[in-house]
Amino acid sequence: MLGKSQIADRIAARGASKGAALAAVEAVVDEITSALAAGERVTLTGFGTFEAAGRAARTARNPRTGETLEVAATTVARFHPGATLRARVAAGAGEPLGAVADLGSLQGLTAPAAAPAPARPSVDVAPKVKAAAAPKSKATQKAKAKADAKKADVKKRADAAKKAEAKKRADAKKAAAKKADAKKADSKKAGKKSGKGSTKKK
Repeated sequence: MLGKSQIADRIAARGASKGAALAAVEAVVDEITSALAAGERVTLTGFGTFEAAGRAARTARNPRTGETLEVAATTVARFHPGATLRARVAAGAGEPLGAVADLGSLQGLTAPAAAPAPARPSVDVAPKVKAAAAPKSKATQKAKAKADAKKADVKKRADAAKKAEAKKRADAKKAAAKKADAKKADSKKAGKKSGKGSTKKK
């Protein structure tokens, strides 16, 4: 089984440095992932097309317990292989791959050397065109609207809690001030009574 590191090793074996090859693999995977997350469609001519597709809510069953589960609507990534990829896979292992240009320039280390003629058809990455992005399904739009509504509700509750807390503090402050004024008035009243009593005694 191949992973990112093994792919980078194979690219490095064709003439590139391991670090630059790994950086290139990471960059391509990151770009494809970001594009799909944004709802864009990615086409690598001859290789295939990646796209994000909506999956409607459904009822599933736990194979171990037989329990029925409700699965919420979600968005999934799909891949459709291109004609060149299908033909190559059907033919099995072909001729060894040719050398690649030094990828060190990706890390700003050196200027790229002139690349030799490729031993296989070049693969072009189609530019990202948001206008041509596949329309999102109703299930995806519904899930997004639900998520937006939930966010708005959470924000509304947080704002209401803040206002309630502020009002509670203001009321407490007013009550404390009122109590202090009452205490002051009682103290003043008691002082007047005390003054009257001492005058009568004389």
